[in-house]
Amino acid sequence: MVAAVAITAGCQSNPVRVTEASVATRDAKLAALKPWRARGSLAVDSKQQGAVNATFTWDVNNNGFDIRLIAPLGLKTYRVVENQQGATLTGDGQVYTGPSAELLLLDALGVRIPLINMQDWAVGLQGKANTAKRDRRGRIVRMSVTDEDQTRWKVNFERYSSVNDLDLPQRIAVTGDGVEIKLSINNWSQPETVDENRLMIPTAELN
Repeated sequence: MVAAVAITAGCQSNPVRVTEASVATRDAKLAALKPWRARGSLAVDSKQQGAVNATFTWDVNNNGFDIRLIAPLGLKTYRVVENQQGATLTGDGQVYTGPSAELLLLDALGVRIPLINMQDWAVGLQGKANTAKRDRRGRIVRMSVTDEDQTRWKVNFERYSSVNDLDLPQRIAVTGDGVEIKLSINNWSQPETVDENRLMIPTAELN
């Protein structure tokens, strides 16, 4: 399996037509990446709530995801977990439960971050988007997604990086619902074994 990899930048090509077969082959490789871990930074700018900046560690496997957000200087730390049991948000020594991680993070930060869809976008999959503009390598350049709440998100893949011969997103810009989100990933890893406890619903304070 893949060890931790520090990312080196690579620029995108101009969008051109690619074959369905090449897209299907690439998407199959991306979908098979789970479990994966990404580290980087998140910047959220909301017209109503202002700016939120944090570094993150994001673990995803077939059972769910676990995101740890750390604000500058460690002033705030959140852990958000979602799996088949439900979702929790841990912060300030408290554990909050709810039907989805998105709603819990909305209550905590005052802004909506489309976490479920971003699991696909983070690895370069179009997810629920009907169409996507791709470059000559089959990588998504931009697309629009309308989610289950009828919110329209515009997603721009600004930069890719080569990680073990597979191009993965390094910088993604997302706009919608009065929010602008910048996701920058500087390290990818693919654990050889999955720690199932890592994605279990927590019942105590952050460890």
